Amino acid sequence: MKTGKKVLGAVLAAAMALSSITPVFAADKVKITFMSRDSGDTPMAKVYEDQIAAFMEENPDIEVQNDSVYEESAYNNKLKVALSTGETPNIFYYPAIAGLKEWAQNGVLLDLTDSLNEDEEWKNTFLDGALDTYNLSAYGVDGIYALPNELNVDAIFYNKALFEKAGIEKTPETMDELYEDIDKLVAAGITPFGVGGKNTWVMGHIFNNILAKRIGRDGIIKLGTGEKKWTDDDVVECLQITKDLKDKGAVAEGFEGMDYNTQMNQFLTGEVAMISHSSPIIPEMFNSESEILDDISFFAFPYFEDKPEYKDTHVVYTSGWMLSGTMSDEEKEATLKLVKYMTSKESIQERMNAAMRVAPYKDIDAPEDATQIFKDMVEYTGTITDSVGEYFDYDTCSTLVDTSRNGILNMMLSDSAENTAQTIQADIDAGMQSREAGEQYKRQYEEQMANARGEAHEILESAKANAVQEKREILAAARGEAEAV
Repeated sequence: MKTGKKVLGAVLAAAMALSSITPVFAADKVKITFMSRDSGDTPMAKVYEDQIAAFMEENPDIEVQNDSVYEESAYNNKLKVALSTGETPNIFYYPAIAGLKEWAQNGVLLDLTDSLNEDEEWKNTFLDGALDTYNLSAYGVDGIYALPNELNVDAIFYNKALFEKAGIEKTPETMDELYEDIDKLVAAGITPFGVGGKNTWVMGHIFNNILAKRIGRDGIIKLGTGEKKWTDDDVVECLQITKDLKDKGAVAEGFEGMDYNTQMNQFLTGEVAMISHSSPIIPEMFNSESEILDDISFFAFPYFEDKPEYKDTHVVYTSGWMLSGTMSDEEKEATLKLVKYMTSKESIQERMNAAMRVAPYKDIDAPEDATQIFKDMVEYTGTITDSVGEYFDYDTCSTLVDTSRNGILNMMLSDSAENTAQTIQADIDAGMQSREAGEQYKRQYEEQMANARGEAHEILESAKANAVQEKREILAAARGEAEAV
C-alpha cells in the first residue's frame, strides 16, 4: 500500500511539474502570412520588410511570413494555388472589387465591418468614402471585405529631353496631338513608347485608359458587370485604337517578347520617350541609378476631341488588403494587430516618405524633401473628380483579367479587333453559363435538401403521433385487462 502511495505521489508531482511548464508550449508563436505585389528591391518592399520586422520585435509571440511577389501573373498564379489548396494568406492583395463577391460569399474573405466599428479611431484614419470601395452590398453581399491601402494614379511618363529633340514643345492634351507627337518621335529616330508586351498588364493599362476616354466611367463599369458587350461597336473601336498604336510605330518591333524590366531599362536609359504607368513607378524610378531622372515628368492620358464629356475621366486604381475569412481566433487577433500597425499614421507616413506612394488616409502629407515629380503627382491627384478603375474590377468573375489581357496581346500580334472582341465575349458568355449552371445546381440542391428536411420532419412527426397512439392503445388495453381481473 505504501508503494502505491509513493507511485501516486510521484504521478501527482509529475503532473504538477507538467502543469507548471504548460505556458511554455502555449507561448508558441502564432504564424501569419502577408502577400503583396511589392518584393525585391523596390522601395515599398524594403519598407514592408522593415515594418514587419519591427512589428515582430514588438510582438515576439507573432511570426509574419512575407510571401510577396512583384510580377503580376506570377502573383496571381501563386494566390490562386493558395486559395485552391485552402491556404489563404492572412493578408493579401487582389486587383478586383466585384470579383471578391464569390470569395466573400464562400467565407474566403473576412467581413471587416465589425472590426472597424469596434475601433472608431482606426476606422476614422481612412479618407472619407475610401472604405466604401470595398463595400460589396451593391453586388449582393453585405459587408466591407478589404482595406484601401494606396491609390495608383495612371499617367503617361515622358522624357523631356527626347521630346525636345523631336521638336515637341508641349505635352499632348488630345489623342490627335499624341499621334502627331508619335510621328515626330519616329521621324527623329526615337521609339515613342516602351512596352513590355510579355507582361500582359502593360498593354492592358493602355487599353483601359483608352476605354476611360472613349466610353467613360459608366461604360467601363457596365463592360465589367456584363451590361455592355465586348462586341459592342464602341468597345471594338477602343480595341482598334489600341491596335493602331502599333501600326503608327508607337511601339518597338518585337515588343511582345520584351518584359517589364526591359521596358523600364529602355525608358530609364533614354532609349524610348514614354511609358504608360501609374504613380508607384515614381519611387521605382528614383530608386534606380538612372542618369536622366531630372528629365522625367508626366502628363494625363490624352482625351478624344469627339468625346469631350470624358476629358476629365481618369484611371485610378485603389489597391487594398484582403484578410482571410478562414483564420482561427488566434490568427485573426494577430492579423488585425498587424493590419492596425501597418495602417497607423506613423507607418503610413513612413511608407510615403520612403516609397512615395499616394495614400488613401487622412492627415498624410508629401514630405518636404520629396522629389518634385511626386509632389506634382500628389497635387494632380487632388484635382481628379471623376475616376474609374479597370473594367475587371467590376466583374464578379475573377477570370476576366487573364482572358481579356491575353486577348489584347494576341490582337497586337496578329488578330483583328473584331475577332478579339468575339473571342473575349465568347469566353465571358461561357463563364456566365457555367456560373448560372452552378447557381442553378446550388438552388436545386438547396431545394432538394429543404424538401428532404420537410419530408423527414413529416415522417418524424408521424412517427411521434403513431408512437403516442400506440402507447395510448397499450395503456387502454392494459387497463381493460386489469378491470377484467
